[in-house]
Amino acid sequence: MKRPVQILISLIAISVNIYGQACCTAGTPLLGSLEMSTSAKGSWQFGLTYEYNLLTNVYSGSNELIDNTRERLTQAVLTEVSYGLTNRITLTGMFSFVNQNRKINPIIGQANEVDVNGIGDAIFLIKYSLMQLDIISETELAIGAGVKAPLGKSAIESGGVLLPADMQPGTGSWDGVLWGYFTKGRLFNLPLNLVSNISYRFNTNNDRFGANREGYRFGNELIAALGLGYRTDLPVDFSLMIRYRNTSPDKFADRDIPNTGGNWLNIVPGINYKVLENLTARLSGQLPVYRNLTGTQLTTTFTTSISLFYTISGGINF
Repeated sequence: MKRPVQILISLIAISVNIYGQACCTAGTPLLGSLEMSTSAKGSWQFGLTYEYNLLTNVYSGSNELIDNTRERLTQAVLTEVSYGLTNRITLTGMFSFVNQNRKINPIIGQANEVDVNGIGDAIFLIKYSLMQLDIISETELAIGAGVKAPLGKSAIESGGVLLPADMQPGTGSWDGVLWGYFTKGRLFNLPLNLVSNISYRFNTNNDRFGANREGYRFGNELIAALGLGYRTDLPVDFSLMIRYRNTSPDKFADRDIPNTGGNWLNIVPGINYKVLENLTARLSGQLPVYRNLTGTQLTTTFTTSISLFYTISGGINF
């Protein structure tokens, strides 16, 4: 390997060791927000979500470290649009805007604070309903596939220095996305819904360090969720999910980047409020249950989000 490449890898390792890779690659929680199911033919579904993600915990493996020198706040606005092309095929697009703030307060030396904001990446999916939802069975099974498009910037600098990968609004790479969704109503003849969704992103190289450099690749990402929804006779419903997330280490020149990748397990309580017949508001949060991370990383303390979902049945056609 040529010496400049060796130097570059060393600089990457130093940067990651100083700041620690955070739990959301490039700051935008796209996969974890793909929770809307399929749409009926001619129907539109719109989702608007604001997510607040505070990162102050530092973990080495599964052990929490006492480290009050750094914190990060990620705020994201996610817009999801789905259209029922046929009774079985749904087209979905998800777009994002992200704002990130990182503070480092070393024991000795000057404090450092960086703010980054901008358009994040987008996801485009084709969903196919294997088992359509009906009143009798209250069961739905759907799968989907698509791409993540690198709309967000991935090479923002501060003071002439390239910011770490997890502080960038985008990843800079075209990635493949797989998606699955299952729901079953009237569980045990009770007003309970079983809900499960899974998504997987397999990443390609980007040109973060220039087109003539060997490729940087973010780790592949898996998110799986399983939980229950409780329906009431009131406009308010409740849900409780368990969400698992796994990412493999990032790579540069086919070598693992230190302090990237790991496993996260969160509980996700939620409240849905039916504002109108076709408008629902949702308040949810994510609370960590277990983390086992590669190396030492700054990770989520808690996440909260507010969403609005609006449906137009047999709506606007172009």
